Amino acid sequence: MIKRYTTLLFAVVLIASSAIAQKASTRMGDLYFKQFDFKKAIEYYSAAIKKDSSQSYVRQQIADSYRLLNDWQSAEPWYKLLAQDQTTNPINKMYYAEALRANQKYAEAKLAYKSYLSASPNDASVKERILGVDKVADLSVDKGLYSIENLPCNSAKSDYGPMFYTTNQLIFTSNRATPGRYRVEDNWTDEGFSQEFVSSPDANGNYTTASVLTGKAPNGKYHEGPTSYNAKMQELYITRSNYIKRPQSSSDKTVKLKLYRLVYLPSEQRWGDDLIEAVPFNDREYSVAHPALTADGQTLYFSSDKPGGFGGMDLYKTIRDKSGNWTAPENLGVTINTSGDEMFPYVSNDGVLYFASNGHLGLGGLDVFSATQSSTGKKDWAQPENLGYPINTNSDDFGYIIDKDNKTGYFASNRPGGQGDDDIYKFIKKGITICGLVYDAKTNDPIEASKVVMYELKDEKGNKLTSKDGNFCFAGTPKRTYKIVATKEGYLPNEIIVETQDQPVSVKIPLVKEGGLNLEVLVVDKKTREPIDMALVKLVNVATSKVEPQKTSPEGKVFYTLDPNTQYRIEASKDLGDPETKYLTVSTTTSTVGKVAPATIYATLELEKVKKGVAIKIENIYYDLDKWFIRPDAAKELDKIVKVLSDNPTMEIELSSHTDCRATIKYNASLSAKRAEAAVQYIASRGISQTRMVAAGYGESRLVNKCACEGTQVVPCTEEQHQENRRTEFKILKF
Repeated sequence: MIKRYTTLLFAVVLIASSAIAQKASTRMGDLYFKQFDFKKAIEYYSAAIKKDSSQSYVRQQIADSYRLLNDWQSAEPWYKLLAQDQTTNPINKMYYAEALRANQKYAEAKLAYKSYLSASPNDASVKERILGVDKVADLSVDKGLYSIENLPCNSAKSDYGPMFYTTNQLIFTSNRATPGRYRVEDNWTDEGFSQEFVSSPDANGNYTTASVLTGKAPNGKYHEGPTSYNAKMQELYITRSNYIKRPQSSSDKTVKLKLYRLVYLPSEQRWGDDLIEAVPFNDREYSVAHPALTADGQTLYFSSDKPGGFGGMDLYKTIRDKSGNWTAPENLGVTINTSGDEMFPYVSNDGVLYFASNGHLGLGGLDVFSATQSSTGKKDWAQPENLGYPINTNSDDFGYIIDKDNKTGYFASNRPGGQGDDDIYKFIKKGITICGLVYDAKTNDPIEASKVVMYELKDEKGNKLTSKDGNFCFAGTPKRTYKIVATKEGYLPNEIIVETQDQPVSVKIPLVKEGGLNLEVLVVDKKTREPIDMALVKLVNVATSKVEPQKTSPEGKVFYTLDPNTQYRIEASKDLGDPETKYLTVSTTTSTVGKVAPATIYATLELEKVKKGVAIKIENIYYDLDKWFIRPDAAKELDKIVKVLSDNPTMEIELSSHTDCRATIKYNASLSAKRAEAAVQYIASRGISQTRMVAAGYGESRLVNKCACEGTQVVPCTEEQHQENRRTEFKILKF
């Protein structure tokens, strides 16, 4: 149950005899609900709703009770009624969508998510969930990346939160009965509170049995776990209900979770007796849980519902300073956290963050995701990736850990077919396939018997000859970087870089024939410098007007074989499928005149992504004081607009001129209009139809800063600040 994993709340107040005497079913349901005994609460609420089926409050309590019991099947019809109520809290529309998704009614779930988005347009994470519904079919396919098995040490109760412990043991959390130990029941689950258990492998390496973690401090009367063990620091961090001798309730009468720390005593070969609050930001009013120490012990990731997050439980990290103290927690940000719950973080030895979430796109319930630091060099995170089936199902899947070799690991799930409520599963990564095609760059024909070699760093990982169809395949490992080199007699060698994730990889490697005159065209995004896949490149023979179109590879490249003593025009474009946004077509020229084979010519075309109606500043357009004629230096800049319009013959633009606030408003409006018209006339003189341009003089009416000169808004500004307003812009009216 999601809520149980996040707060593991419990009540210690007995039902007063006066409350039992109450005849009102709703009152009795409320009493049990407040004690987290949702099964009992449903009994009384069901009796109340039979007497009056229109009670929206009781409907809400029944729906929430089933949700908190993780019974989405029973919760769905109640949330459907609530979602149809125009006066309902919008969150019920979200819960209805979540119920439909958990019950694998994906088309209906998508409509319900959209209904919630209409009511709560500021919840950005729901947009991802809507997109995710369309990807469910792909996520549900077993791509053969994992083999999984249920651990024999599981019980008929709830077993979860696996963590590597000592040399080869597993430590995990369970609410199974422990012989000889005092047992207090949790009203929420009608089971005992969670405790920490350890399992050691038998002679065959199987985890068949488990025993309670020994010592005075690790296990008490109430909830313990999950944990994080760090061998380097000899520390054990434990999620624990907020109590030492007795529970410490928050203002909402519940007991939150805190992180505690145990230190190992090597001389006595046991954990110390002192249970130490692990972080200075533990708090009585919110939970701090699910610790995950990095291998060096210097960074701690955790989950918390502390104020200021994005909703539900969020993931945070804190750094251990030189004094050994933990710094103020840092929220991992909107890319990782959603309005739902993000929990159970784990950082592998290669720096990949794994976590469970019900807010990102998934199959339903909690799904396991992986994320890495952004390649931009900033502290941002790349978009999390759903690990897909069989790690994830439409049940709760969470607590994923993986060994230092990135091959074997464990996770928990309450999917059908287990031994109990939550079970721990072992998985083995079987690797991924990296398959590809080697082909002739000019004819697109496959190349047979091309030698393909795969490298990781400088180590060769395998080599193969392509088949008759030009195909090859290698076995790879997720989260690795490979270089694949293709060679063939009579062709120039070519190589590509492959960065693997948890999905099969498909690549194409074009080869150019040696001995001739060849052209390599690279198409990149002007702003990001990233290569553009599937951009359309046209090679035009200027003399014959023959056009050779090609689409770029994922590396942004195309290859051509050129004729000698020939002039060519190269044009690149990319359709984004959006009528409001487009990559502007760009062209350049090249020539083989004077070139002697063998030789390769290289050309890079930068495509700029623009949006209709958005002003684009033309840099370095200057006019003499009180003048509007086009100076030679301004002409050079306007020639760039001429080229843009030539490359994009259907484009229509507004060309506008702006002034600073000095002089009168009327004068500035007139001057800017004359300057804009002069710019249009100049462009028209270079062969561009004047019907494709509109001149607009805005004077000082559209200042880009606060440098106003009239009325009550006078602002003293420097010459540089006034210069910002003296600008020429164009915006696209039609693509």
